[in-house]
Amino acid sequence: MNLLKKLCETPGISGYEERIQKVIKEELEKVTDEVKIDKLGNLIGIKKAKKLSGKPAPKKVMIAAHMDEIGFMVSFVDKDGFLRFAPVGGFDPKTLIAQRVIVHGEKDIGGVIGSKPIHILSEEERKKPPKIKDLFIDVGLKKDEVSQGIAEQKLENKKINQKNESLLAEVNDLKKGDTAIE
Repeated sequence: MNLLKKLCETPGISGYEERIQKVIKEELEKVTDEVKIDKLGNLIGIKKAKKLSGKPAPKKVMIAAHMDEIGFMVSFVDKDGFLRFAPVGGFDPKTLIAQRVIVHGEKDIGGVIGSKPIHILSEEERKKPPKIKDLFIDVGLKKDEVSQGIAEQKLENKKINQKNESLLAEVNDLKKGDTAIE
C-alpha cells in the first residue's frame, strides 16, 4: 500500500515526469535485471527468464504503463497574485472549481482553483459553463511572492486510506498498466 500511495502522490505531469520516473526506476531496479531510459524518456525494465532444460522456451511478458498525468501549466500571475493556467491534457472546466492543487515551482505550494464569485457574475455569465480562461489558482500569496511553475491537479480525495487499505482517486487510471503476453 505504501508503494501505491507513493505512486499516486508523486507528480508526473506530461513533459515533467522526472519525479515519477525516479520513483518507478528505483522500484524497477529492485525486481529486474536491467533498467534503462531511451531517448524518448521511456523507462524500460528487463527481467530475463530462465530456460529450463527439456522445457519449451519461456513466454515473454510485456507490462506497459504510462507514468505521466494530466495537469496544468501556469501561464502568468495576475495583479492579485492569482495564477492563470493552461491545461496539459483534457479537462472539463466544470469539475475544476474548488479542487486543491500543488504548484511545482522553486518549491511546492498548495493552492485551490477558483473562479469569479457567483454574486459578481452577470445574469448572462451565470447561464454559461465556466471556461478554463475564467479560472485561476489561489495560493494565498501576493503577486511579488509568487514564482511561476507547474500546477498539477491533486484531487482532494486522492489519498490512501491506511485503515482499510482502500484507494480513492478519480484520476487513478492515469497511471495504469497494460499487459501483453506473447
